[in-house]
Order: sequence, then C-alpha cells, then structure tokens
Amino acid sequence: MKIVILGAGLRGFQIAKHLIEEHRNVVMIEPDPKVAAFASNKLDCLVIQGSGNNLAILKQAQVGEADIFIGMTDSDEVNMVACGLVSSEFTVQTKIASIRNLSYIGSEGLSGKILGIDYIVNPEAEVARAIYESIDKGVLSDVITFQNTDLQLHNIRVPHNSRFDGKHVKTIRRFMGEYDFLITAISREMEASIPSGDTVIKGGDVLSIITEQKGMTKIFRTLEVQKTRIRKILLVGGSKTARFLLRHFSAQQRRNCALVDSDSETCKEFQAWYPEILVIRADITDEVLYEDEDIASYDLIVTVTDNDELNILTAIYAKKIGVSRSIALVKHNNNYMRLAPHLDIDSIMVMSTSTVNSVLRFIRGNQYSSVYSILEGKIEVVEFLLKEDSPVAGKKIRDIRLKSRALVAAVIRQKKNIVPSGETVLFPGDVLLIVSDRLSLDDVMKVFI
Repeated sequence: MKIVILGAGLRGFQIAKHLIEEHRNVVMIEPDPKVAAFASNKLDCLVIQGSGNNLAILKQAQVGEADIFIGMTDSDEVNMVACGLVSSEFTVQTKIASIRNLSYIGSEGLSGKILGIDYIVNPEAEVARAIYESIDKGVLSDVITFQNTDLQLHNIRVPHNSRFDGKHVKTIRRFMGEYDFLITAISREMEASIPSGDTVIKGGDVLSIITEQKGMTKIFRTLEVQKTRIRKILLVGGSKTARFLLRHFSAQQRRNCALVDSDSETCKEFQAWYPEILVIRADITDEVLYEDEDIASYDLIVTVTDNDELNILTAIYAKKIGVSRSIALVKHNNNYMRLAPHLDIDSIMVMSTSTVNSVLRFIRGNQYSSVYSILEGKIEVVEFLLKEDSPVAGKKIRDIRLKSRALVAAVIRQKKNIVPSGETVLFPGDVLLIVSDRLSLDDVMKVFI
C-alpha cells in the first residue's frame, strides 16, 4: 500500500511513523525546508520539499500510484485544495483531510463529499471526544472505550507501597478475586512492554488495564485512588475544543459548567451558543479570579487554551488550591507527555494523538472497529471482528503463535465480555481486542486475518 502525506508537522510526522513501522510505502510532501529536512533525517521514507498544491510536485511524489492521499498541513485551505487537485488529476482511491474550520464543514459535519475528500478529521473534535470520555469515567486515569463492548482500557500509575507494588501479575489477578481484568501493557522508565504472569509490577509503573467499570472501581479502591463525583466543571479557554466538548454535555450538565476566557467577543459567542453555562471574562493567571469565583469549589478543571504551558501550569495550580481533578490539553509539544508522571495532573490529552488514532482507524478499514495508540504510541490496541476464513478460528489462544509480541486482551461473544485464558477457543463472529507492540502489529494481525 502506498500512501502520500502532505504535511510533515506533528500530526503528519506521527502518522507517517506509524505507517512506516507497519511496512507501508510512505511519501511525504512538506513546503517548509527545515521541517522537510527534519522528517527526512528521522523517517525512513521519501520526503519531497514543495507545495502540495503544485501539480508538478504531486507528480514527483507519484501520487497517481498511491492508494491513499492525506492532507495534514496546518492549513485547511491547503488540505482541501490538494485533495481536490488529487481527485481531479489522479485516480487515488481514498483522500483524507484535516479540516478545523467549521465554516467549511458545518457545525454537524458534511452529509456528503467535498472536493472528493472521503474522510475529514477535525483535531479539536477528536480530542474533545477523548476529554469527554475521560470525564464520563471520573477522570481517575486516561481511558479508552471501544465500539462493540462496554470494556474500558485505563492507563493508571501504580502508587509506591500499594498492594500492586512488588507483586507478580498472576498474584495480582489472584487476589483481585471475581473481577475479571487483564494488565495488557506496562510502561516503566519510558519503555513499554507486554507482560506475562511472571512480570513483577513496581511502584511508578503505568499499567494499561482492560476491564469492565465495576472491575476498574475495585482496582482503584485497592490502590487507594479516590473517585470524585464530577459535578462542577471549569473550562479554561474559549477554544474550538471547548466548543466541541460542551456539545457532548446535556443542557442539564452544562448548567454546572463555567468557562473562563479573557476575550470579550469569545465570551459573548459562548454565552450565545450555550446560555446554560456561566461565562467569566477574566485572565486565568489573575490570582483575584480564584478567590472571587471560588475556583477551589470546582470538582474538575479542563484547560483547553491554545497555549500548552498555560494549560499545564493552570491545571497544576488549580489542584494545589483545592480543585479535585484536572485535565490539560497539549496541542503543540508532545514532549510534555514525558512530564506527566511528575506533575499533579490527572490526565494530559494530546491533540495529535487523537487525530492520529482517527486517521489510522479509517485507513485500516472496516475490519478494525477501533485502533488506539497507548503509552506514547509504543503499544497499539486493535478491536476487530474475527471472520469465517480466519486461520485462528476454532483454535485455542495458547495454540496461536504470538510469542511475547502481543496478547488477546478480550473476546466479545454475543455481547458477552470474556477476559480470555490460554484455553479460550476463538470463533467466527467474535470481536477481539488485540494488544501489540507497535513494531509487530502488522505481523501480528496477519496471524488473525
């Protein structure tokens, strides 16, 4: 499969990296010479410096031989025009574009194609959905939900001297009793791995755990992580992300929301769009605001300005003065994720990660219902339907040659969730959750397809 990506910025770079590691033939087009040079040095693919709206550059990239064209620059107009040019001049099966401006796609999205674009991804809408899901689950950890099951994947840090610290995975499963769950991956000192039953958990590890909500509640209780019921929510920043996030709430829920922004026009717009919320025109860095508006009384602060540093510092300060939970948005510098373990922030949401997940899920097609990258993109979680002609249909999991590269984390059969063992037999029609290290995903999925 050949894929041409226009834009080697943060999102385009990450998408290319994932696809290259899956052994796809990737070509990148980047107008900025410095960005193009950086991508060329870091990625094992052809990088062409030039404009994606230039027909000669598109021909140089051999777009006519591509299966997929992706417009992922920071300009909606460039992405749209490039896709339109590809659609009119070449026979490319799939065109994908990042479009942020709602005036192009409407507040509810498009009912049909525009300029031949087959899939539009809105980065703000994607990250707003991820933030809402985290809020819905209590902001105790980063959380992923799936399309065909109520199972959830939580990334949670193990407190030092907790009941998990120093225990084998198999021991933890034993003393948790009747609650079915699976520790699918571990991140330790920036290295991610898929554990076995003999793996020892250490304080400070980040565990990716798949279970039902009641199982996760038991785990939080065992680790002495307190759950806060989220009632009052403070949004900082009248951004597009805030606008998309507020759409997810009901009118009743919005009555318990407040939004802070320093721009008067932005405040007027949000008050008109969402009359139920309290809109506060103020500078979030003004200490007087915290006392006058009793910021400490809020259960959750969500910082979604366009400034990563302001988002992180505001979330930390809010927790310090008494706000129970915090979520910070990172739009520009993914390296802030590395600071997360050392900061008193409950969840850091990375916009580019949400965008990449959405694009990869679409590229991988209908057989994969969901595809998610976790633990800084080192581990992939794939949800897919096992078909009649699968080579593993009718086999026990212990007879499937996965080695240590992957594991079957869950089986959903006739709407029933099964946390599998080696003796579990897989049948056509089962929905599987497969966890794999990123470098092995392509080879792992060939075992099942």
